[in-house]
Amino acid sequence: MVKEPSLLAQLIQSYARSHKLNRGKQLHAHLISHGVALSTFLANHLINMYAKCGDVYHAAALFDAMPQRNLVTWSAIISGFFQNGKSLEALETFSLMRASGVSPTEFAFSSAIQASASCASLECGRQIHCLSMKLGFDAELFVGSSLADMYSQCGCLVDARRIFEEMPWKDEVSWATMIDGYTKNGNFEEALLALKEMVRVGSITIDQHILCCAVSACAGLKACLFGETLHSWVVKLGFESETFIVNSLTDMYAKSGDMVSASRVANLGSHGNVVSCSSLIDGYVEMNQFEEALRTYVDSRRQGTEPNEFTFSSMIKACASQAVLEQGTQLHAQVIKTSFCMDPFVSSSLIDMYGKCGLVKCSIQLFNEIQHPSDIAWNSMMGALAHHGRGKEAMHAFHGMISSGIKPNHITFVNLLMACSHSGLVDSGLEYFYSMQKTYGIRPREEHFSCVIDMLGRAGRLSEVKEFINQMPFEPNAYGWCSVLGACRTHGDIELGTFAAEKLMKLEPGNSGIHILLSTMYASIGQWEDVKAARKLMRDSKVKKLPGFSWVDVDNKTHVFGADDSSHPQIKEIYVKLEELSHKLRQSGFVPLTASDQHSERIAVAFALMRMPATKPIILKKNLRICADCHSAMKIISKVESREIIVRDNARFHHFADGICSCGDYW
Repeated sequence: MVKEPSLLAQLIQSYARSHKLNRGKQLHAHLISHGVALSTFLANHLINMYAKCGDVYHAAALFDAMPQRNLVTWSAIISGFFQNGKSLEALETFSLMRASGVSPTEFAFSSAIQASASCASLECGRQIHCLSMKLGFDAELFVGSSLADMYSQCGCLVDARRIFEEMPWKDEVSWATMIDGYTKNGNFEEALLALKEMVRVGSITIDQHILCCAVSACAGLKACLFGETLHSWVVKLGFESETFIVNSLTDMYAKSGDMVSASRVANLGSHGNVVSCSSLIDGYVEMNQFEEALRTYVDSRRQGTEPNEFTFSSMIKACASQAVLEQGTQLHAQVIKTSFCMDPFVSSSLIDMYGKCGLVKCSIQLFNEIQHPSDIAWNSMMGALAHHGRGKEAMHAFHGMISSGIKPNHITFVNLLMACSHSGLVDSGLEYFYSMQKTYGIRPREEHFSCVIDMLGRAGRLSEVKEFINQMPFEPNAYGWCSVLGACRTHGDIELGTFAAEKLMKLEPGNSGIHILLSTMYASIGQWEDVKAARKLMRDSKVKKLPGFSWVDVDNKTHVFGADDSSHPQIKEIYVKLEELSHKLRQSGFVPLTASDQHSERIAVAFALMRMPATKPIILKKNLRICADCHSAMKIISKVESREIIVRDNARFHHFADGICSCGDYW
């Protein structure tokens, strides 16, 4: 039955509010079937209903069919386009409205400005801003708030702040826009200062959104103490059960390293969700608490929480840091099952994980399967190649990144310089270093200078090391001085080595490696009195020598070995295998440079040869740098046993096969 237009409008409005699209369509069809000519008044309500219910297609079709449109019509369709993610269409319709001679309302202005922000079109936003000033709408609350939000989303925080301060009144939305804008652009201190100013004004009610933005700013600053204050406000105002507040607090505590509070807030048993779960896992990974990260992941899956791309990325990152290949491959299978393979964070994490677990060929294969690699994927690939000493391939990847239009960042150059350092590509590395500022506008950081020191030192170009250090804008960090000391030990520069050791002892007084490098440097040229003095200094300083360990994964279990280890249940069989290997080494002409004690990596590889299938490569990890004796021994073992042996020491990977190491004896 056809009713009065005002009653029909009320009915359509009720369908819009309750999102009853089918009822709205039925009413629309009823009007058409009864030959009711839709007035502009009713058509406007129908456009609004369709847009509110998410059916922007029928809203646009009705708009196009209207013989007459008024200001409300234009505003409704522009808002409808924006609310349904059609920002470009919203801006195009706004331009058509202006071309037809209709002046926008504050609501049309607000939608068009928000559409500009959504498209990240600062130029379009500025043009609409100028028009709003010309027509006197820039002082309207909706328009002003939208302008502040647009400028902050486009990174123009000075303009956002100016608009905010020029507004005749400031409501919760305006303050939230300002705080959120600062937070999203990484200006965390400004976000918290804005919050404090808002509290000082005193006439604004703090809502959930404002608190959420402020907690996120605390997370960015790792400002746990101020975050705890905000947490108390959350409890006081009764927002502690709001999911997005729980997620923000969990993330804040996790980023601050307070995993006890993070776990307590997340409370997976009652209102845990994938966001808080991912924050917890990421926090545990950053704190190197791999077992806790794994437990959280398993518990969340048991409770029915499906992982997202961030969950997988964090878990794969954990596997990479621990070099646990079995768990990493299991996660890879789950990633494939849940169709997250093409996510840039997940795919990059997998590339990194396989690289750090020794299977760089898998990293390359995964990278080649990505149609349009992101900067993260390129950096992960270059990092994997660098750790495996494949410098020329890393250089090739860098040029591929540039030619594909991806801009390098500081991480790109760390990986690239490290790759050149481990491959002896010094001249190329220096070219890349000096191109950072000149060609790509990237100011070199401390880590880039350290890479150059390491690169020059490994190549024995110690006079250039001295010159480079003298020209640096700051003193080298501990890594840089350690590279100098290691290079001096290898190439026999006692004066520079002693100077580097003195610098290191001030930076890291508890580092036993300094004393060991110093004493071995003196021993290499027969200065035995200096050797005694270095060892005495180590004893007097009560610095303990870091014991060497090697570990290998066999049958889903990690087996750890120390030098001359006798604790393993199969130690008798292992030493029988070691004696067999020693005999083969002697037959091959191997003469050890040091005492005949069994180093941990040889014990580990003997065990792996006993227990692992002949077709599977042996992958072992070591907490210290592999020594020259063991490096030579591994080359011979790989040949006489016809096995591929992959060793990850504390600097890089070594791939031993058929008597040759991938490092080319340059490490």
